[in-house]
Amino acid sequence: MYDLKIKDLSFSYKNDNRLILKDININVKEGEFVCLLGQSGCGKSTFLRLLTGLETSNTGTILLGDKPINSAGLDRGVVFQDYGLFPWMTAGENIMLALKQKYPNEDKKKLKNLAIDTMKSVGLDESIYRKLPKELSGGMKQRCAIAQAFSINPPILLMDEPFGALDAVTRALLQDLLLELWSKDNLKKTVFFVTHDVDEALLLASRIIVFGQSPSSIIYECYIPPNKRPTRENQFENPEILQLRNNLILQINKDVASRIEA
Repeated sequence: MYDLKIKDLSFSYKNDNRLILKDININVKEGEFVCLLGQSGCGKSTFLRLLTGLETSNTGTILLGDKPINSAGLDRGVVFQDYGLFPWMTAGENIMLALKQKYPNEDKKKLKNLAIDTMKSVGLDESIYRKLPKELSGGMKQRCAIAQAFSINPPILLMDEPFGALDAVTRALLQDLLLELWSKDNLKKTVFFVTHDVDEALLLASRIIVFGQSPSSIIYECYIPPNKRPTRENQFENPEILQLRNNLILQINKDVASRIEA
């Protein structure tokens, strides 16, 4: 029902003839964890904005099930690098805003309890509900953003370098949290996770798609079976994962080198 089919997708901004994305074709099954990998500026975030419905492609189609994506919707939760929290609202109010959109007729007390339960599921104390974003650390703000996205229980989760601005320890904690939340769903969410970090992609993904330099097309992709997925403990010791890591870096560097030579 929630398979995604992207066919012959190309995109350029209005009044600019330069293509950002060119002839993107991807079929993603429900429940896949897809990492979009590539150098900065290669169009990964633009592609994610097309999936959110915030941009419209020049050519091609994006189908969620059998319905085209042409606007934002509650079937897609979004987590941005800059947290996406309204600074004048408390953490709890930010989460409640999403819940009220999803459940407009539900009792407000029930929604508040759901917001608090979701915050607790991402490791936040109930007291955070009443705090403004400026009172929170970067890690806490990103936990709130994840709680906001998960609270409406969307089948699709779109994440644009959500951990890129965090310190190494906080980043690792939130990577583990995300995997735990994704893994424990009976019907796993389909995740699109933008990163330029090869090691992060290997740790999180069941499938990695590499975008080339703009105008971007897919230059490489691979699947990581459940029984072959690395852990934080063996990621840099497993020969198969190390070989895949080197291959991913090689593909990216070859693409960069070809553009420099051209």
